[in-house]
Amino acid sequence: MQNGSGKDVAIVALGVLLVFTVSASFILLHEKQMTIESLERELAAKERLLEAYAHNETPPPQPSLCLGAARANIVAVRSIDNVGVLGGVHVEVKEGGGRILVNTNPFVEPDTQYSIRTAVEVAARFVGVNLSDKDVVVSFDINGTLIGGPSAGAATTLATIAALEGKKVRSDAVITGTIDEDGNIGAVGAVFEKALAAERNGMRFFLVPEGESVVITYEKKVEERRIFGFVIRRVYYVPKEIDLKQYFGDSMRVVEVGRIEEAYKYMIGDGAAEI
Repeated sequence: MQNGSGKDVAIVALGVLLVFTVSASFILLHEKQMTIESLERELAAKERLLEAYAHNETPPPQPSLCLGAARANIVAVRSIDNVGVLGGVHVEVKEGGGRILVNTNPFVEPDTQYSIRTAVEVAARFVGVNLSDKDVVVSFDINGTLIGGPSAGAATTLATIAALEGKKVRSDAVITGTIDEDGNIGAVGAVFEKALAAERNGMRFFLVPEGESVVITYEKKVEERRIFGFVIRRVYYVPKEIDLKQYFGDSMRVVEVGRIEEAYKYMIGDGAAEI
């Protein structure tokens, strides 16, 4: 009786194993079939998409449309040797979402970035446009010099105005000066060094903030004295007032401006040719 029961158990176990094996095989085949069908559907979808592109039914995404671009000259002073250098600020206006984008190559310090934002806002108000559906992209080229301080604010404002109006900023002139929310052009430093750079690079006109056409520079003096066979050298600096209008004469005209409206008249407006 025990031997018969053991055989019955073995037969039942073998039957269960057979049923499990068949069921697992069916499931695997079903899943494989489902996978093949999914791949076929995905491939068919991609083929339909490619065919639509080929017939221009669904064109690929297009880059943002440039609505205007302009460039204005700028001047800066290298901190390493206190020598002025000439460069440019480029402004592009594109379709977008009201962003002000600054290219940080070369590196642009935070105070300059804030000045750029102010410049764009002043320019938009000057032209009378809403920038909520546009992006303004600002970049600089100035021989890899670190861009710091707000002294390019006026130039950035003019470049933005020109880009919005579809005009150009005159290429034979350069302006230095800050810009505030009300459109006032403010004082900057190292005006004499910047003026030298402007003249050296062939600029015919140099616009400065009001009151800065007369500057104070410091002239280096060296005195030598002999005491008991030793040479004692004394180096000191003497303040010297320079009227830039007289200093540069006919080689470069220096003009003072106090507001962006004045700078526009000289740099972009109808009177630009007669500056």
